[in-house]
Amino acid sequence: MRAARMHGRKDLRVEDLPPLGSPPPGWVRLRVEACGICGTDLEVYLHAQPSEEPPLAGSGGPLTMGHESAGVVVETGAGVDLAVGQRVAVEGHLFCGECFWCHRGDYALCARLRSTGQGADGGLAEEMLAPARICLPYSDDLLPEQAAVSEPTSVAVRAVRRARLEPGATVAVVGGGTIGLLVAQVARLRGAERVVVVEPVAERRALAERLAADVTATPHDATDVLAELTGGVGADMVFEAGGNPEAVRSAVEWTRKGGRTVLLGVSGGSLELPLTSFLLSEKELVASLSHTYDVDFPEAISLLESGKVDVRPLITDRIGLDQVVSHGFEALLAEPSAHLKVMVMPGGAAPGR
Repeated sequence: MRAARMHGRKDLRVEDLPPLGSPPPGWVRLRVEACGICGTDLEVYLHAQPSEEPPLAGSGGPLTMGHESAGVVVETGAGVDLAVGQRVAVEGHLFCGECFWCHRGDYALCARLRSTGQGADGGLAEEMLAPARICLPYSDDLLPEQAAVSEPTSVAVRAVRRARLEPGATVAVVGGGTIGLLVAQVARLRGAERVVVVEPVAERRALAERLAADVTATPHDATDVLAELTGGVGADMVFEAGGNPEAVRSAVEWTRKGGRTVLLGVSGGSLELPLTSFLLSEKELVASLSHTYDVDFPEAISLLESGKVDVRPLITDRIGLDQVVSHGFEALLAEPSAHLKVMVMPGGAAPGR
């Protein structure tokens, strides 16, 4: 079996490994058909070192990356309802099921949380093992690479749910990458009357208008655009999907008094808030982390199957496993604006776009 194994910073190698053993009770063995590369994977690629904590912990050695996976069941452990030959999307969270947060259903906050590709071997491989409970079947209406986008779609579903979006709201999305474009679509479906996407890259602004946005703006123009659109009030809710401190500051600024800012981009650093003005404006700051296998993920699959959320334009690259470094991680680092979702097809795909 071949797999993309992370050994340390910028040290990702496609290696030949022994075949996987049979899955334990409650688990399945999958033939991976598609696995996406996301911004979190890039952070691991650039910065991670083997340690006792995720993202590179778990096996005591190199880790197989990839947490946006879809595959075919080839073997089941005892007590599994899934059938051999069934196509599934993998939610990815390996939660304990026993801690305070798991008992509340907040599986993404599990005290011992690991994820496939981060803390446990993932889907950038020809085969993988996963708990059956996080493997959700999908219909033949979806291609495997579309099903693999269930994971980022569920991130958008959760963010809009946590925003408590009210019908008729004016919504701004900061960042027109994969997550931002998915949030824009889900917000529209959940009743947003006006959707504004703030994005510096012209091609992504055009795609946002094609998919869900009524209006787009550059970060430089967004203050004026939102003021004109809302009569100077500001957006009812702003979703920050830019993944940098400046995007966070702008998102809070563009939120109206009494509105909500939802943070879902991963960014370092800290946020300074003028506490008095923040208090007087009664704004809410909400963090939205990841997704849950039993609420967000099934809804994401349903939205993709129905075509209500369109991920086809987001898949800009389909590559083979051997190209995962050159046409995947390094390509994303060299030309980040030229790619949205790079999809690795371990069964074989010609390099390119």
